[in-house]
Amino acid sequence: MARSVDEINEYIVKALVDNMANIGITIDPLLWSKRNLLRLICYTIAIGQALLEQLQDKFLSDVEEVQSKSAAASTLWLQDAMFKFQYSLLNPQVLQMIDNVPQYPVIDEELRIITACSVKSNISNQVKIKVAKENPFVALDALELAAAQSYIDLKGAAGITYIVSSGNADKLYLEANIYYQGQYAGVIQANIIDAINDYLQTLSIQNFDGSLKMVDIEVLIRSQPGVNDVLLKNVRARKDADVFADGTDLVLNQTVISRLWNTDAGYIVEENTVGKTFADSLTFIAE
Repeated sequence: MARSVDEINEYIVKALVDNMANIGITIDPLLWSKRNLLRLICYTIAIGQALLEQLQDKFLSDVEEVQSKSAAASTLWLQDAMFKFQYSLLNPQVLQMIDNVPQYPVIDEELRIITACSVKSNISNQVKIKVAKENPFVALDALELAAAQSYIDLKGAAGITYIVSSGNADKLYLEANIYYQGQYAGVIQANIIDAINDYLQTLSIQNFDGSLKMVDIEVLIRSQPGVNDVLLKNVRARKDADVFADGTDLVLNQTVISRLWNTDAGYIVEENTVGKTFADSLTFIAE
């Protein structure tokens, strides 16, 4: 990792002082003026060395990125390939063998519709690829999903079964008592609901196909301006295809049943069942 100019300069000055002391010459950098020649030489060398280390870091990073994406059928290679999937309803995007590699004859980044992708494999030679499009995320439609499946079947390695899926967002029901400072009465509900929705969106982007932790929800609410405390009473998550009653209880009657929810679609949003939205289920109590 590249050092800062000041770190390198400090090292050079110390080395100069120590080496000169070994031959009986005393140098005191504290006595140097801002125009001292030795000070200028040391700092100039430090700038050059810092630039060199930054370039080395950039080169190493670029090499590692290319290597990670060039390993045939590795997780990162598959994820990168899915992000390069092109789709057009009126202009079919067909892979062709070019230099013995299946690829598009014309690269059109505007036709790359996948914006989120996770890749997981198991011991049965199956690779599960979960994808979404747009931002905020939505599921691929049936035609897009079929095209994505055909694409990776051609692009991927022989002997591996690829299963591409894309679903509507999971839903989160959150019943809680939120204790707040009275001067925030006019804005507290909107602020908290916006904060939760923003958090769910950020989580989905940064940790697509990851987990939602109950402690993170509690910490998020408690950290908002004007909030004194929060009590999670009931928390339920569900797949989009399930009705509300078939959801999974994460917190039930103030008791934690499960500390996290592993997303099914890869991302999660506010519950949309009538009477179960955040505006319905969050109770705000002034103190």
